[in-house]
Amino acid sequence: MTCEQAREISIVELLQNCKIHPQYVRGQDYWYLSPLRYEKTPSFKVNAKLNLYYDHGTGQGGDIIDLGRHLFQCDTKALLQKLESEHLLFHPQLFAARAAHIQSSVTPDTIQTAIQITATKDLGSNVAISQYLQKRGIDLSIAGPYCKEVYYQVGDKSYYAAGFENRSGGYELRSSHFKGSSSPKDITHINSGHKSVCVLEGFMDFLSLLTLRKHTPVHSDFLVLNSVSLADRSLDILKDYRTAFIYPDRDEAGKKLLEKYQDAGLKCVDASGIYQNHKDLNELLMSSKSYEKQIKKQQTFKKSGGLHL
Repeated sequence: MTCEQAREISIVELLQNCKIHPQYVRGQDYWYLSPLRYEKTPSFKVNAKLNLYYDHGTGQGGDIIDLGRHLFQCDTKALLQKLESEHLLFHPQLFAARAAHIQSSVTPDTIQTAIQITATKDLGSNVAISQYLQKRGIDLSIAGPYCKEVYYQVGDKSYYAAGFENRSGGYELRSSHFKGSSSPKDITHINSGHKSVCVLEGFMDFLSLLTLRKHTPVHSDFLVLNSVSLADRSLDILKDYRTAFIYPDRDEAGKKLLEKYQDAGLKCVDASGIYQNHKDLNELLMSSKSYEKQIKKQQTFKKSGGLHL
């Protein structure tokens, strides 16, 4: 089997052969829990039309050759032999023509239809967006100064999401059914003149930190990467701070992020110890909210004399 023949194999079919199934499907986009690392929220996307994948958690993507080498931990020659073996049965498929310049360094824009922002509004008018943030444990009064209701189009279809703006004017977009971003993709630096800075992978972690510290505010600047793949863009900014408190996800990508900053000689502190039993700050927040509800339920039960009212 040649590389060109291998590229006619559907990535979705390959994953299905490996007993890896999508968590949900939106049009041509198949969303999975990443088969390359541990995660609880699906951020690994395969565009079935282009037959390309992109892992939002690591900022890496490519075609079936790139994925296969990572998935099976082998070189290209061994991968082609594996794909050709009788144990993996595939059907040749026709995919949308790929641009000649597409290499293994696929970006989200490569596999995601262009998002056109049509309007932005302050939080509060769209109940579904507010409920989504609350479901993630976020205090709306805290989210208000940093997030917008973003209305956008993909082709001739209209959508909406909670949006978090980056320094280049693009938005990170989140809703119950979508995790993505509009172009341009970039980091977000919230500079209030402090000598320390908190570095977070995504804006949900940023809002989670502020919600957790609602009664004891964090006196610090903030830098939200919006993807660990953008960490290099933050280095020049972080060098000007006395201390950088890093809140990495407790996974391999988060470990590499912390190592990158340490290797760069930054005066950084690993702050992930506060959520050592959770993957990230939002998971800690969600857990604490669940515990609070349980306590309130027990208190109500006691007040009722043990009767369900």
